[in-house]
Amino acid sequence: MIVSITNKQRRQAIISCIIAIVLAILIKFNVILPAMLDNSIHSWFTNIQTGYGDVVMAIATFLGNPVVDVVYILILAGVLIIAKLHIPAIWTIATIISGDVFIAIVKAIVGRSRPVGHLLADSSSSFPSTHVFGLFIVIFIIAILVTPNINSTYTQVLINWISITIGLMTMLSRIYFNAHFFSDTIAAVLFAYSWVILSASLYPKLAIFLQTHIALFKHDEI
Repeated sequence: MIVSITNKQRRQAIISCIIAIVLAILIKFNVILPAMLDNSIHSWFTNIQTGYGDVVMAIATFLGNPVVDVVYILILAGVLIIAKLHIPAIWTIATIISGDVFIAIVKAIVGRSRPVGHLLADSSSSFPSTHVFGLFIVIFIIAILVTPNINSTYTQVLINWISITIGLMTMLSRIYFNAHFFSDTIAAVLFAYSWVILSASLYPKLAIFLQTHIALFKHDEI
């Protein structure tokens, strides 16, 4: 299978999901520990804002914008289609779309208010961060689907380094602009990893179904 994961990754995904759910429960019921940590970090970021920082963080926020995340996936899917890997292309699109639906449900259930001083454009529930979730969906898809199929170790390291740097910068930017608390961004990463691994676990069933039931995909590599 082009999309494949290990049992270790499955165990990591389960642990990540459990931690994220516990965090969501703590936030939902206003337990003091995560709230104190979030407020402390929020206050610290408020005191370090500068003009230069605003520019750098604005770029980072743009790179993690949910619309831009979809553009990343569409570009990746387009490359896969050109390479005649239609089923993996469908999987990448399905993963981010279903993930966005999932995270919207979580946000509605938790219903956390945004930090004081957030931008008017950021009006939805704070927990977890949609920006961070969507971007890390893309990052983890690349880590599972793209990076393992690159022969050059240098290129693999470079792609991983760039992806992680952009991901971390986007996390910081959401806290910097008072759009999210620290725990919102951490939970988003944990949920994103869990979702991609779950989706990858279901990939063989999707691939075999499409290959056996739709003539267009009969001879596709899976």
